[in-house]
Amino acid sequence: MRTDGSPYAEMVAAFVTSRLPLPPIPKPMRAQLRAVREWCWATRDIDAFAMYLFEGDFPADVLAGRVPDYVAVSHAGHGVNSYAVNYHLVCGPLAVFMQVGWGGVYTDNAAAARRLGRLWKRCESLHEAGAATTGGRVVCLFSELRGISACGPVPDPADPDVHAFLSANRTAGEDAFDVAERLLST
Repeated sequence: MRTDGSPYAEMVAAFVTSRLPLPPIPKPMRAQLRAVREWCWATRDIDAFAMYLFEGDFPADVLAGRVPDYVAVSHAGHGVNSYAVNYHLVCGPLAVFMQVGWGGVYTDNAAAARRLGRLWKRCESLHEAGAATTGGRVVCLFSELRGISACGPVPDPADPDVHAFLSANRTAGEDAFDVAERLLST
C-alpha cells in the first residue's frame, strides 16, 4: 500500500494491511504523530513494551496531572501468544488506556480485530463527549489481557497512586467505558 510517507499514513497502511480497524487519532494530533519504532506511533516519547505491560508511569502521570495531551498506539508482546494492540489517548478531560490481545499464534485475531473496532468506536465517542464537557479529567483503563477495567475522575487533590485508583474505581468487563460515558455527560 502506497502512502504519502507521513507517520499517520504509515500507521493507517500497517493497520489496513493487517486487517485491523483504524485507531481513533484526533485530527489535530495526526500531524504530530511520529513513528517511535516499528508498530509504535505516538505524539510523545513512549515505550511500546511498557504500553504492552500496561504499567509504567502513564496512568500515574495522568492522575498526578504531569502529562500533556498525547496519543500513542502500538502492537507489542512476547512469546507465541502474548501480544496486544495498545492505545493511549490523553486529550482534554479524557484519558483512555486500552489494550486488546491481538497477534498471538493461538489468538482468534479476526474476533480480536472486531472487538478492537468496537472498543475504538467507544473511545471515539468518549473523545467527542469529552470535547463537549468542562468538567475534570476522567480516566478509563481497560485491558482484557490483564483483566483490568476501571474508570473514574482524577482525584482532587491529584494522587498518582494507580493501585488506589484501581481499587476505588474498579468495574467489570467493559463497564469502564459505560462509566466514562456517564461521567463525561454530567
